[in-house]
Amino acid sequence: MVSHGYVLPTRGIVLSADDGLEQAARADSEVVELAQRAEGLGLDAVWAGDSVLAKPRLEPLSALSAIAGATDAVTLGTAVYLPQLRHPVHVAHQAATVDLMSGGRLALGIGVGVGSSVVEEHEQLDVPYGRRGALLDEGLEIATGLWEDEPVTVDGEFFDLEDADIGLRPCGSPPPLYIASATFDPRDGFPRPIRERIENHGGGWLPIGMTPEMYESGLERAREIVDDAGRNPALFDAAYYHDVVIAETEAAAIEEARDFLERYYPAKAPFSDDEIRARGAFGPPSVVAEHLERYADAGVESFVTRFAASDQREQLRRYADIVG
Repeated sequence: MVSHGYVLPTRGIVLSADDGLEQAARADSEVVELAQRAEGLGLDAVWAGDSVLAKPRLEPLSALSAIAGATDAVTLGTAVYLPQLRHPVHVAHQAATVDLMSGGRLALGIGVGVGSSVVEEHEQLDVPYGRRGALLDEGLEIATGLWEDEPVTVDGEFFDLEDADIGLRPCGSPPPLYIASATFDPRDGFPRPIRERIENHGGGWLPIGMTPEMYESGLERAREIVDDAGRNPALFDAAYYHDVVIAETEAAAIEEARDFLERYYPAKAPFSDDEIRARGAFGPPSVVAEHLERYADAGVESFVTRFAASDQREQLRRYADIVG
């Protein structure tokens, strides 16, 4: 059974609103209301991206907490969250709060982030960019430990804790951790940090920018890692993050995506047609449906779909017609 999730435009209110009152109105109408609309159209999840300074937006766990009270059943996910930008005790505390308030609906896609703006973001937050992976991994050990029953004591490279306990436990079971990645080499496998995150924490895989063939090979290897770690690989979710624009022609969809992406990632502009095509599906409903089928055949179980377009409501409606 394939599930479909929608990436909420939590950065859109920064790109399109000038002051706090306008941003407040858009946070309600373009985030909370869109989450409700996605649930009403039958989608299974809503996801929020993350950035503090590099690509400013609503803080994801705070936004998902508000959405928890406005929805009934959709999974509330981060795609993707950058835990190393926060102290792991705060990460554990906030995540447990959202999970409890939503009745156990939280899922955390996690990654480290890349790019020149992300380097600057880490520097301004006094987080060592070159050690961000090690910082993330140590932080995950602390956060997941704080969701268990015993207090946490750590004498680590980055953090020292003695008998730390946030007092809260996630609802039922810990939120699944989806390991984000943008690379997989069928010959060499995953880079060591990704492999170890899947081994130690992976409840799912959340890559981007892969061909169906690469995805299928990567998923097989990821589930082998989970199996070797003594966990049930059948419970390891196969997710995929992609961009979609539905339009009457491919050319119109690509132009819409180009405008969106160059405003969203100005440092990466300009985007060529091939660079845009590599990000997902762009064109008539039949093109998008065929794209979804190819990736589902490669093993995708959970699509995490961002609409690289200005009219989110229309894209959401047309996408629901395709997958409904």
